[in-house]
Amino acid sequence: MRIALLYEHPTWSRELIERAQQRGLDLTPLNINDFDFSAMTVGDGFDLWVNRVNAMPSTGRPSSIVAATGHILTALELRGYRLVNGSTTHRIGGSKAAQAALFAQLGLGTPATIGIFRANDAAAAANQLGFPVLTKPNVGGSGNAIMRHDTADHLLAALAAGNIDLGIDSTGVVQRIIESTDDMIYRVEMLGHRFFYGTKQRLQPNAFNYCAADGCAVEPGGATIALFTPSPDIISAAARIMAAADTQVGGVEYILDAVTGEPSFYDFNPYSNFVSGFDADLGFNPIDQYLDFLLTLS
Repeated sequence: MRIALLYEHPTWSRELIERAQQRGLDLTPLNINDFDFSAMTVGDGFDLWVNRVNAMPSTGRPSSIVAATGHILTALELRGYRLVNGSTTHRIGGSKAAQAALFAQLGLGTPATIGIFRANDAAAAANQLGFPVLTKPNVGGSGNAIMRHDTADHLLAALAAGNIDLGIDSTGVVQRIIESTDDMIYRVEMLGHRFFYGTKQRLQPNAFNYCAADGCAVEPGGATIALFTPSPDIISAAARIMAAADTQVGGVEYILDAVTGEPSFYDFNPYSNFVSGFDADLGFNPIDQYLDFLLTLS
């Protein structure tokens, strides 16, 4: 089977590409930053296209990569190619507002969220939700530009200073803060409807970068990442999210709501699926499992 791998982040797919080459798989890496879709011939010989383009471009990459990837994935789908994490996945993976709507539609706990496209609209949204709130870029990643506001005065001061950053496409969300019962963030990785593995790490004061992917370090002083096995109900919820987002490989993050005691889902991430150093504890190599999964899709 010939596999085309679309990727963007300079390190997130490096070990995956190296391992595929070591195994002799027919996988062609295509860096989206250099990819010329116009040069492709119809068919092009690939049996499967795999999308691992991050919705938040890495440093030095133009923000137009996000939109361009969406157009490329849609064009591939219209031409009848088989995709892993296609245009719907890419669109939802790059939108905090869409993720919140997805979680709510599925009847899952999630922080109350209002989408905005002007920074000044954050004040009205926050007043509607009630403080404390977070302001976030709608297209975000690794905690970029997230701010906490405990009072209206704090939010108004941030607006007056021009400190509310809505990110690469000038859209954002205001989100009601959910306090945690145990100060832990949980992440569940899935291969289709099947549980891949889970990680957890402790919440850090005034920190928002909990990225656990290779090449994406947590903030200085961040808690150690540990493995955990979620309950069957959590795995079932994660599988429903994957299906609703038309996602073959991805992860979801949640905290345990201090008020309800139930999971509150706040992030869906179909881009980074591997955490280094856990092979022995898992009892398997996650990159090999990922590749084995792709081979079942022929």
